[in-house]
Amino acid sequence: MKISRDHNLIQIGDYLRIENVKVCFECKEHGSKLEMYCKLHEMPICLACFPAKHNSCSDAIIPLAEAAKNVKTSTSLADLERTINNTIENIQECVKERETATERMETQEIRIRKLISITRQNINRHLDDLERKLLNDLSTTYSSCKSKYLKLTNKLTTIEKVIKRFKEETSQLKRFAPDLHVFLSTHQMNKEVQDKVKAIQEAISSIDNYNIEIEIHQGITSQLKDVDCFAKIKVEKSTISFPFKDAKIDHAQLPVQIRRTVHNTRLELRKKITIQQRGSIMYISGCTFLANGNLLIADTNGQDVLLEYNDDGKFIREKPISATPYTIALKDTDRIAVSYVRPYIEIIDINKTIVIKRLKLKHNCLGISYSDGKIYVVVGGKGIVVLDMEGTIVNTIKCDSTDVFNITTSKNRIYYTEINRKTVNCCSSTGEKICSFKDKSLLFPGGIAVDHDQNVFVVDKHSNNLLMLQDGGKVSKTLLLKPMVYSIQHDYYITTKRASC
Repeated sequence: MKISRDHNLIQIGDYLRIENVKVCFECKEHGSKLEMYCKLHEMPICLACFPAKHNSCSDAIIPLAEAAKNVKTSTSLADLERTINNTIENIQECVKERETATERMETQEIRIRKLISITRQNINRHLDDLERKLLNDLSTTYSSCKSKYLKLTNKLTTIEKVIKRFKEETSQLKRFAPDLHVFLSTHQMNKEVQDKVKAIQEAISSIDNYNIEIEIHQGITSQLKDVDCFAKIKVEKSTISFPFKDAKIDHAQLPVQIRRTVHNTRLELRKKITIQQRGSIMYISGCTFLANGNLLIADTNGQDVLLEYNDDGKFIREKPISATPYTIALKDTDRIAVSYVRPYIEIIDINKTIVIKRLKLKHNCLGISYSDGKIYVVVGGKGIVVLDMEGTIVNTIKCDSTDVFNITTSKNRIYYTEINRKTVNCCSSTGEKICSFKDKSLLFPGGIAVDHDQNVFVVDKHSNNLLMLQDGGKVSKTLLLKPMVYSIQHDYYITTKRASC
């Protein structure tokens, strides 16, 4: 009894429900038991994987059992369930749309048959052969179009059955399987689900719609003997792309919105947070919203901490870090990248406040941004250094001057400000210059952000104005006059001298 004291028991019948769910407990590459988990690469590993591929990830390696704790309530399992349910919903909606299209085409076929019959009553018997030919043409055309509809419907129905099986297996795993079983199954099943999702997306990315029409010959009533046919079956083909609703984007496909212009852009105060004064001078050089809605602030004139406030503006805690921060970039829900005015940056687990990885560089680091698995850092005297998550320098982008401090990235583009030259610059992720903005209204460009439409927002530390630039600076507008803005993050919030966001 002492050996099984900590064991969790389930009914044999319940166990039989999950015994057919395939879960691999061994490393496919080395054949060894999976015993550890790499948080940096987000994958289970064996003892042989550690020195082979994860030697530099020692700070991010934890026991697999620890990683599997609370997996039944984890976002990973929730995302898998959401993806499965969303995929089933997409299949059902697409099948329903195809069934509606088939019914519509059947109505068209009936209408055409009636029209053919009415026309046939006004012509002579010698047109019987032509009528049969035309009806055969109609039937062939209808059958051909219908078979194409059914082909897609059958394919989607087959995939739906597989996805429903995944749903049932996931439900049973969640209810009865141990955490480790669920954790590994989630990882393995997620790949199969994504493959099915990809197959669906490919199948419905270009769907042909057929509208069957008929053209009655205009001379049929007056030239019966001279006309070899009195109508032709026509198919008007139109191609549609059935929208696949992505569960990870608000669990729904958002409608395409008209791009806003600088002329119809207005600022709206959503929240004002008063920051507690710390020391004689505070310089809020960076901030970001966490997944829980809390605000994380970097004070480059403060201590070796990050300040956390909740959505109501209440101070929560200080998060200790290795040095005075310069700015912050959000990597995902659990990790941030922090730059210091020192020759290194750090990737930090924000929940546990531990350093997952320290990436060393040769000079002091300033502005930082994260995009598509890469970190972009302004390094003094070097320009913009691009690193992968292992700390390997992928590229170094030279800047025309050394007074670059602030940077942001979006859609393979890099935006940064040059203080002395009073310019806002944009280049590709590989360093090719795209555009540059300079105007007499821009005296001391500081913090910079960009939204999803590539609208650029920049603060001027001398005039204390907030500017919006569009189309590479061809169109600009001052959105906010003299708020004493110090920095800006994304297109959601700004920070000011009085530390209001």
